[in-house]
Amino acid sequence: MYGLMIQEHGKERTNMPKNLWDKEYNRVYRELVRDYLDDGYDIAEAKFNARKDAKEIMQDQLDFVEELYDNTLNDLD
Repeated sequence: MYGLMIQEHGKERTNMPKNLWDKEYNRVYRELVRDYLDDGYDIAEAKFNARKDAKEIMQDQLDFVEELYDNTLNDLD
């Protein structure tokens, strides 16, 4: 879900547009890396922790959206 989607045509590689979830993940990840670097972590630790935290944040957002969707469907019944 979070990987870069690349479509291959022979030897030519074309980057496909990212969806909103990927863009949001990248924004959160970059922000967290900066925060960890400001807190004194080295670059490897900052990236590792930011990746882990960004995935958790995105999963929380996805859970919220799914719950909202389910509640909306239940209200329509």
